[in-house]
Amino acid sequence: MRRPPLRIVASLFALILASMSVTSCTSPFDKDPKVLITVFSEGSSMDSPKTIFRRNIEGKEVVLKVIPEFTHKSIVAFHSFPAEDGTYGVTLKLDFKGTNALEIVTRLQQGGMLVSMVNAAVVDYVTIDEVVADGLFTIWRGLPEELIASMDKEYPRIQALKKANAESSSDMLDMVPSTGKEKKSARDRAKKAEKEEEAAAKRKAKGEVDFPPELPAGAAVPLSEALKNP
Repeated sequence: MRRPPLRIVASLFALILASMSVTSCTSPFDKDPKVLITVFSEGSSMDSPKTIFRRNIEGKEVVLKVIPEFTHKSIVAFHSFPAEDGTYGVTLKLDFKGTNALEIVTRLQQGGMLVSMVNAAVVDYVTIDEVVADGLFTIWRGLPEELIASMDKEYPRIQALKKANAESSSDMLDMVPSTGKEKKSARDRAKKAEKEEEAAAKRKAKGEVDFPPELPAGAAVPLSEALKNP
């Protein structure tokens, strides 16, 4: 895993439902919870009131732009990891549109904040201290295990996608998919690679080893020559 593209300067403010009321269709405790991720950049109190909203972050009122920089719709793949507070963090690989948006905001708003919300609740924020051009963005904490399970149904893991692309001679993490069809194709390849890897692991556990077919000894003889000598 590469180093985080942004330096985190703060921690979790509350668990998923603490900062805002969330409707039942997006509750992380539903049987099949949705994962709605939005990442907002800082605005200014001088901006039109219609284009900004405010949130209290660590006792300070922060002005945020209404239109997010990117959302879960830009996710191509993800990697999850346990956070220190018992929740999970995720590193997101963004599509072409999300990658461009992340690069532009980190280039133009150095020193500003990017605030991550999951199901309408603030879970994390980072301060921009460098340009992020690789389309990788990390939410360091705030997702319960139920939401990680839901993400697994929607998106491939980054490592699985890398493996699938290596086997198909296509590096989709560089040639980032942008359409729904391309994303589905990338997900299907990654899921297929994961199943093949699991099946291979099961065969290995049973003592079954896949051996390549043995080639016959000696030089190859053309069929026409072989027919002359029955």
